[in-house]
Amino acid sequence: MTYLDSLCSRLLSEKYNNITGEMYQQDCLRLTQGEPYEYVLGWVTFLDTTIDLSLRPMIPRPETAFWVAHAIQELKQQSKPLRLADTFSGAGNVGVALLKHLENATVDFSELDKTLAAQIEKNIVLNKLDATRTKILSASALDRLTGQYDAIFAVPPYVPYEALPDLDPEMITYEPHLAFFAHEDGHEFHRLLIAQAWDLLQEGGTLYMEADMDHNDAIRKLVEGTKWSKLEFWPDPYGATPNVVLRK
Repeated sequence: MTYLDSLCSRLLSEKYNNITGEMYQQDCLRLTQGEPYEYVLGWVTFLDTTIDLSLRPMIPRPETAFWVAHAIQELKQQSKPLRLADTFSGAGNVGVALLKHLENATVDFSELDKTLAAQIEKNIVLNKLDATRTKILSASALDRLTGQYDAIFAVPPYVPYEALPDLDPEMITYEPHLAFFAHEDGHEFHRLLIAQAWDLLQEGGTLYMEADMDHNDAIRKLVEGTKWSKLEFWPDPYGATPNVVLRK
């Protein structure tokens, strides 16, 4: 069985309840043409939630789920009401997972692409979450966040534009470039978050921020001389340490 055959077999089970038909054949053709499996299926799971992808946000990655799960375990140690922000929200998967696992939390979602507000709303409803615990902002990075938060989550674009030829073809062709690329060798938004998130956090608050595996030295330099009390690098599932945690 080829890899494509295995994807079609998986799709038949996961989407079509093992019943073939014209729509199934069309979906297999989409896979043949290189479209990501997750878009053809229409959804992904993310930390015990179901994330709809019908409006084509960036596909949530298992590597992101890995460190978000660690952050959730940290936040579960706090019994007080938690005010959280999910910035660069995309499909809203991070914020939806926070709401699912932290009953004492509210989440402000912030996403620049205005069309994805409907995607986030859809995923809130799909996972039977209380919409009164949420706010959806159409904004870049931290622009419309106000007040102070217990934690800010960020999966910003961090791929340098010159790395475009090295990306998987399906990412280049199908996923939104807005979600991947950043200036300043990929550190455009890391620099912004490090500079601005401090003022939006409660005392003892935390910025959880995704980066790339070779960004650690640059992140250290960006944090030098700032007010942040502690910098940590958390591992991904493969033993690298790309995930940045800054404590106020």
